[in-house]
Amino acid sequence: MEELELRQYWNIIRKRMKLVVSIPIIALIISGVFSYFVITPKYEASSTLLVNERSSQANNIQISAIDASQALVKTYTQIIKSATVENAVKADLGLNLTAAQLGSMIAVSSPNQSQVIQVSVTSPNVKQAVRIANSVAAVTQHETTKIMHSNNVQILDKATLPANPSPVKPNKKLNLAIALVLGLMVSIGLAFLLEYLDTRIKSEEDVDRYLKLPVLGTIMDYENEV
Repeated sequence: MEELELRQYWNIIRKRMKLVVSIPIIALIISGVFSYFVITPKYEASSTLLVNERSSQANNIQISAIDASQALVKTYTQIIKSATVENAVKADLGLNLTAAQLGSMIAVSSPNQSQVIQVSVTSPNVKQAVRIANSVAAVTQHETTKIMHSNNVQILDKATLPANPSPVKPNKKLNLAIALVLGLMVSIGLAFLLEYLDTRIKSEEDVDRYLKLPVLGTIMDYENEV
């Protein structure tokens, strides 16, 4: 019974093979056009900061100091995304961007809840991404000293310009793969929907399945006969 059902499913797909094949191809073409020619490539540059709550004992890092540093990371993350830092970065680089536009380019994270803050900047211009990432790091170090009255932020790594920069967005291969899968899902679903809506009796199997009547005879199609 299962083998018969699988054969029926395959027959439905094979009967509408043009539809099943054409929709994924169209989806691939549209995705390729958008990924390669329409969507603006964006590059990423990152700088890292180290938050270190100084211990009261020289050359001895206390567990409480590490815990305090990790707590400060959350505070400094909010400071980095503040309008104060964003406006200072704009003034430092002379950027013709609003604070909201600049903020949308900056992502701040702390890997594994560590004392390290990673500042990632995405931009259509790789040089601009590098400059903003380094400016954010420098401005953050300066502003936190004024705001928190503590010199406990150090620039660990500066963003550098790669020799052969490659965009992080769009992911062209992923976009094409998604378009292909979605195209197949839509085309196969549409094929089964059309088959479900088609109530015509077209074969002996249909007579037996839907009408439950025996087939007494068939009429040959001589239209293509010579």
